[in-house]
Amino acid sequence: MDDQKIAVVGAGTMGRGIAQVAAQAGFQVVLYDSVEGAAAKGLEVIQKSFQKLVDKGELEKELAQSAGEKISVANDLDGVADSFFVVEAIIEERGPKKALFQKLDQLCGSSAVLASNTSSIPITELASVTRHPENVIGMHFMNPVPLMPGVEIIKGLKTSEKTYQKTRQLAEQLSKRPVYSSDKAGFVINRILMPLINEAIHVVEEGTSTVEDVDNGAKYCLNHPLGPLALSDVIGNDTTHHILSVIEDELGDRFKPASLLTQMVEAGLLGNKTGAGFYLWVDNKPQEVNKQLLKYLKQ
Repeated sequence: MDDQKIAVVGAGTMGRGIAQVAAQAGFQVVLYDSVEGAAAKGLEVIQKSFQKLVDKGELEKELAQSAGEKISVANDLDGVADSFFVVEAIIEERGPKKALFQKLDQLCGSSAVLASNTSSIPITELASVTRHPENVIGMHFMNPVPLMPGVEIIKGLKTSEKTYQKTRQLAEQLSKRPVYSSDKAGFVINRILMPLINEAIHVVEEGTSTVEDVDNGAKYCLNHPLGPLALSDVIGNDTTHHILSVIEDELGDRFKPASLLTQMVEAGLLGNKTGAGFYLWVDNKPQEVNKQLLKYLKQ
């Protein structure tokens, strides 16, 4: 086992961000994704991100080059086997995550930490399919990972203190500020954030205010950097809906997704990743409020 090698499974937005900050912190990183070509594409995006930091004067060219060279792509899951720490960052669904943890447990032996970037699924449940539940923990990074300083650490029922301390130490090595949560639905951050987003959607749905004014109110009156509706677009409205549904199952109706959110997911208005949600998106930036949605809401 290589005590300087971190594996990231999942090369989407979160996985790429985790891989980037780990490489910048000096770790060897192996990136794997089950979708053919996704990890290689993810590495290209990371290299472009390093170059942007260099162009902005936020990262020295030599450091960017060194960090870029620390990331490799695995062609199959076996490539993560000798890592001392594995971070899962795949789709936010129970089935695929549990299947992956079962495989990782078989590959990585009895000492590697297996961390999930899940934002809502209980860690105890993920650990239940492994032979070493004491090694399983939640490590929920915030989006975008390179910019957001916080990380949520969640202990499952059988997570060992040793695993917790290793995870906390790694978070600090990645220049992240850890926040602890017990293994309750939604943990800390989404337990607070999701009701905010959901209520903002209710406010728009019932006609109390507009999409733009709700978000402007959060920015200019509450000092939020991004309004809750734009943030849901960034997260993915389908992901917002899924997280709320998971929390609703455990904590009740007050977390039930707003009807408008359900309709938007059914209509494919998922936000940034589809180009349209509450806003129209171009190059990861909101351009204007979605006029199709405004007509539907008669705003």
